[in-house]
Amino acid sequence: MTDVSFAVAIGAGLLSFLSPCVLPLIPGYLSFISGAGADEIRSGSKRSGVFYRTLFFVLGFSTIFVALGVLFSGGGMIVAGASNRILSIVAGSIVIVLGLNMIFDFLRFLNAEAKAHVTSKPTNAAGAFVVGMAFGAGWTPCIGPILASILFMAARAGGAAQAALLLTAYSAGLALPFLAAGLFFERLSPLWAWFKKHGNVVRIASGVLLILIGLSMALGKLTALNAGAARLGIRMKGLIAANPEQAQAWTIVVLVALLLAIALPPLIRRRRFAKPGRLVVLAIVVVVLVLEALGVVSVLGIVSDWLLFQGA
Repeated sequence: MTDVSFAVAIGAGLLSFLSPCVLPLIPGYLSFISGAGADEIRSGSKRSGVFYRTLFFVLGFSTIFVALGVLFSGGGMIVAGASNRILSIVAGSIVIVLGLNMIFDFLRFLNAEAKAHVTSKPTNAAGAFVVGMAFGAGWTPCIGPILASILFMAARAGGAAQAALLLTAYSAGLALPFLAAGLFFERLSPLWAWFKKHGNVVRIASGVLLILIGLSMALGKLTALNAGAARLGIRMKGLIAANPEQAQAWTIVVLVALLLAIALPPLIRRRRFAKPGRLVVLAIVVVVLVLEALGVVSVLGIVSDWLLFQGA
């Protein structure tokens, strides 16, 4: 199992959280599992209680996802060997179709929804855990295809332990935003609003991710991504060692271009500039730019280290 596979699984979990089936319902989920009212969640007056229950909620659905991963890995071991290549092609093709359907919605029967419904609110952490398991057992039109692609990857993982780690990564990608919502909901409201407004972008991005996963599985190229990341990291290391001043100059140019790309559009269109999300990103880019110019950090060095880690 490669680090790239884990990165893909985490990204898939994040996209599941941002899907139209989950993101708009976050206040409802948090209110249901914590017993707090919508106004209390938005004001942050019951932050600790909401976070505590949310923690057990995500542990519940993570348990289900990891268990599914282990079950699917068993199916992969049954067909291991010469037939493993056939499994990869079939599974990859299915994932590609699921990805195309997320973008174009041509398989209407996949929109049928099957959930494990919980009618009474949980009264304690154990109840929140059970509700999380019910959430994990529910296959919605938005989450199902993404989770299915990760389960197919688990079937090819080569063992129950690797499959469990892969589904743990997927669960983390889905769980961490849930925990952030439980802890900082009122502060993250502008971010939720932006993603709700751009739901189609999330849907298309999810479909593209599934297509890329499917192609990688069908062509047997998932591990090739790992090798490519390592080669790129080595080249970056070579550039830094051979000419550190040039590497720093190019990095500064890229950061300045990024800064202008963020700052100029609202000024040109005469729109309101001081949006919280834009200001935060601008502040981060400016800080990184100053640190790079002073030689305190090397962005190219950090990126190359990360690429080499991915290729490990």
